[in-house]
Amino acid sequence: MRIPSGVTDQYIYFVAVDSTDYATRETGLSSFTVYRSRNGAAAAAMTTPTINETDSTNMPGVYELLLDEDMTIGSGNDSEEMVFHITATGMAPVTRTIELYRSKITAGNTLDVTATGAAGIDWGNVENASTSVDLSATSINLCDTVTTNTDMRGTDSALLAASAPTNFGDMAITATTGQVTVGTNNDKTGYSISGTKTTLDALNDVSTAEVNAEVLDVLNVDTFAEPTGVPAATDTLVTKLGYLYMALRNRVDVTSTKKTFYDDAGTAEWEKDLSDNGTTYSESEGNAI
Repeated sequence: MRIPSGVTDQYIYFVAVDSTDYATRETGLSSFTVYRSRNGAAAAAMTTPTINETDSTNMPGVYELLLDEDMTIGSGNDSEEMVFHITATGMAPVTRTIELYRSKITAGNTLDVTATGAAGIDWGNVENASTSVDLSATSINLCDTVTTNTDMRGTDSALLAASAPTNFGDMAITATTGQVTVGTNNDKTGYSISGTKTTLDALNDVSTAEVNAEVLDVLNVDTFAEPTGVPAATDTLVTKLGYLYMALRNRVDVTSTKKTFYDDAGTAEWEKDLSDNGTTYSESEGNAI
């Protein structure tokens, strides 16, 4: 049997007969050991051989082995022989051989041949070419002679008047750079402006006095809600100042072991553990209630 290299869904059939009389066909076998060898390699046990019993009633003793391991021939070889040795308890050993071969054509494709038997090329079937082909000596008819072509779409260097803006002829295009000089651009979406403060009109030039006024507004006018929870080691300046203000303004309870800090509504937000051994008075880091 010949099987293309790399194919792993093909079966070969074998007949299982009794190991004593070599005649009685064995049915119901389920545990097989299969060794394989390809192109002179050492025998290797198939890892998980798949063997099915074809039909114990109508084809007693006939089994089929799936060829799904080591089915690719070596590099540079066009054909290799492979052998399978199959054994099972109560069954006479069976040996089957196959030929692995390298496919020269792709199944389902047709080679173009002329009426006289010469090989040809169907240009419609050429795709994904990886190298250039010299066609200088080949006559290729690109299209019929056209007297008048009213549709120039896709034609190199062609521009339909109907698709050009009315003021297209007024544009000045620099041939060497492709830059276009325009008079007034009414749509500046996606454009960037370059220049300095002295060369740009209507620049939003913010003075130091205005910056100072904005800072004073934050300090003297804006208000902030008091923070909640346990003070974090890393936080914003506003939040850190808020905790200091809470500790000075709001209720604080102190016992022999705890110092508890409250918010404006009288809810305990966080606390410190206290200790005093007569020599050292200590307050722990802030922690949750």
